[in-house]
Amino acid sequence: MTQGHTSEMPKMPDSMRLQACIPADPGRLPLLRSMAAALAIALDFDLDTMSDMRMAVDELGSTVVTRARPGSTVTCTFVAVDAVVSVTAVATLRSDEPVDRGSFGWMVLTTLASDVTAEIRTVGGEPELTMSLNVQPPRADR
Repeated sequence: MTQGHTSEMPKMPDSMRLQACIPADPGRLPLLRSMAAALAIALDFDLDTMSDMRMAVDELGSTVVTRARPGSTVTCTFVAVDAVVSVTAVATLRSDEPVDRGSFGWMVLTTLASDVTAEIRTVGGEPELTMSLNVQPPRADR
């Protein structure tokens, strides 16, 4: 005897965490964009929010990758809690020059996401950049 098929979708967990470690190579950025899109789909984000998240993650990743020390690794972590996705990218840098908060890239980030941060600190004698942002779909009750 076979069990009947139910059309009910499984309930997504209240929180999810994904992490990717990629070489500091612009050719690897499509992986981060794909992860952002897959997570947005899993969270049932609307198409506009999914697109915003992909573009924001692309800009975040691009900023970190282009500043990263050649041959280093970029670690990108996606944490989703209650439909808010926090994305953090970390890499060892070539120099400790701060991220230009007046640049077009920074404007893109702050337009597409909230709580955008960029912090450089010294770890093991080398400069390390940590950039993060939050993305969430617009609330229906607004």
